[in-house]
Amino acid sequence: MSTPVPTSSQNLPVNDLAAAYQPRRVWAAGLSIALNLVFAAAWLARPLAWGMYLRIERWCDNAHVQICVAPLYVLIYFSLYSAINYPLELWCGYVEERQFGLAKDGIRAWTRDWLVGVVQHGLLFVVGSCCLLALQNRFPHHATAYMTGLLLGLFLLTAYFAADVRPIGLFAFEKPDTATRQRLSNLAGDVNLPPAVIYSASALRDFSGGLVGLGRRQVLFISRSTLAAASDHVLRFVLRHEAGHRRYHHPLIATLVGWLWVAAGLELSHRVIPLVSRHNVWGLPPYIAWLGLTLSAWMALGEPLLAYLGRRMEYQADRFYLRHGGSREEMGLALAELSDRNLARTEGLRRRQRFLHPLPSITARLFAAQEFERLHRSSEA
Repeated sequence: MSTPVPTSSQNLPVNDLAAAYQPRRVWAAGLSIALNLVFAAAWLARPLAWGMYLRIERWCDNAHVQICVAPLYVLIYFSLYSAINYPLELWCGYVEERQFGLAKDGIRAWTRDWLVGVVQHGLLFVVGSCCLLALQNRFPHHATAYMTGLLLGLFLLTAYFAADVRPIGLFAFEKPDTATRQRLSNLAGDVNLPPAVIYSASALRDFSGGLVGLGRRQVLFISRSTLAAASDHVLRFVLRHEAGHRRYHHPLIATLVGWLWVAAGLELSHRVIPLVSRHNVWGLPPYIAWLGLTLSAWMALGEPLLAYLGRRMEYQADRFYLRHGGSREEMGLALAELSDRNLARTEGLRRRQRFLHPLPSITARLFAAQEFERLHRSSEA
């Protein structure tokens, strides 16, 4: 039976849980950005930033391990931020999820997974910060240009091998068996998809999956809960929609856009930090604290742009799905099932909240599909 396509958000029923959950997610994201800015500003406003550097330098000089000044400073900075951020992560990442039935494991299991992520992130943060400081000291006039080039290589390299650099201990990964591969192939039809990898966790219940990696290293991650509980409508839509992302090189475009925005932020920070810092921090560990402030503000300004880009890509992938055997009716059924399972329906968001959300509302997607089908029929006639 076909599903009528609404023409406005007022005509689309909104799941009560999704209506409450999605605004909280947007609020939590905004609060996280604000915490980044407040922490960096508080660190720099007091003598802590410079005084901590002098104390660490004195201790390392006495211990004859001067090379440890930058790693220790950055590690202390990151550790303090993570400790202060933990209550917010706990509230928004566990308590809220548990209230909506999305988190099943206990707080110890959640904290263990959180610590694994923090350690991995912290390692990258320390290594990246030390590389930046080393470039500033070795090439004082061209450090930003060299760092931008290294970032481009890092962005592309990590995106290319993203499927191989999987989070340790958070998920179980396996290749699909013959029956599953045949089912996915039948549902995908004639579209070109990379090899599939199934991931699972004891508390994972939502329908999730997507392309990971670039080029020959690209795979389609799909959760075990999706394969076990999602209807054929959902799987057919997801597979052909993801094939659209692959066809239009959206993972590569997103990687390059992210790099361009970070590179612009580095250049802007290079010009702003000397104007606002009371000390010459070029090549010194306190520069990382200043960079945390300026780059966080720059990334916050980029949220609307990145969200807009995400919505454009979703519309383009939807059109690919419609061109390759999909229908507006099946798309409506799939999106409704996905949004109800994942509490992802965004019709209840206010306009300023939707402005920052990378996914279009179901209403907008179905209306765009309706317009696409109308234009396609008129061109055939």
